[in-house]
Amino acid sequence: MKIKELGERPFLKQIQHMVRKISDAKLDFDDDASDIPMTDEKSLVINVDSFVAKTDWLPGMTEAQAGRKVSVMALSDIVVKGARPIATLLSLCVPVDYEVSKAEEIVRGYSQYCLKTGSLFIGGDLGTSDDIILTGIALGIAPPDGIISRSGACPGDILAVTGRFGLTSVGFEILLNNLEAKESLHKRALQATYKPELHFGFISKLAELDAVSSTMDSSDGLSITLHTMSKRSGCGFVVDDLPDSSGVIEFARKYNLDEYQMIFGGGEEFIHVLTIPEEKWNLAAEVAKDSNIPLQRIGQATSENRVLLRESSGTIEIPVYGYDSFREWV
Repeated sequence: MKIKELGERPFLKQIQHMVRKISDAKLDFDDDASDIPMTDEKSLVINVDSFVAKTDWLPGMTEAQAGRKVSVMALSDIVVKGARPIATLLSLCVPVDYEVSKAEEIVRGYSQYCLKTGSLFIGGDLGTSDDIILTGIALGIAPPDGIISRSGACPGDILAVTGRFGLTSVGFEILLNNLEAKESLHKRALQATYKPELHFGFISKLAELDAVSSTMDSSDGLSITLHTMSKRSGCGFVVDDLPDSSGVIEFARKYNLDEYQMIFGGGEEFIHVLTIPEEKWNLAAEVAKDSNIPLQRIGQATSENRVLLRESSGTIEIPVYGYDSFREWV
């Protein structure tokens, strides 16, 4: 069997027995980040993410934007677990005839986002390859009880997100299929696609208040994120407030595209998806307001192991839309 036929998540399950979990670690091997207990009060949280030009470099993306994107990719899974990033590294592999100035721009974009967010860029590795392959490694610190996995949701918890979805789907359609959008939507979609942003420190603040039970970023798509959190937590979710970005549904209908797939399956948005104990919701909302973070309640965790969308027209099951590293978009 070819690895493309198997897919990313079945492959992870297949190699699970080869991976060892450190005693007292909070995160499992497939939790995107890993943690190493250092003391009773401090753990090291580590993440690694790769960017391959053939599949990840979008038309019109500059070298600096590509480098910045790798920094976002590496840091996202650190901050969403409740850790404070302290340092990053970059592996830069390019063809031997690649322009030096372009390679420098990649590193500059990576370094500048690290500098902007207070995460020190401390080094890395260089190599040659047939394609441009960029790998970012992020290191963070968190108290052991402040590390939030994707598996802690309980029935009754409120399902929330820190942003709205679908802009990157519109961006992909503009860049890859030459579709046109209204000026405002066009600008917002390309901004989201080329220069995604992260919310730093929010999950760690909620963790200090016991106001978050599970988290995951939406980089593979909201649908895959919800299905993964559901499976790992042993519960289900009902989405009753569709978190669509303004203009996305109108755009989808104009071009006869699947509006639900655009919202639930876009990916590359790096939005926090989290569950909050119901009695802590008001407290979490206050923290979000003070931190200028657009926290939105979109549903609730249920005892039924399904991911559903409830609208005025009825209730439907949300399919598994999103990105698979080996099969690409599914």
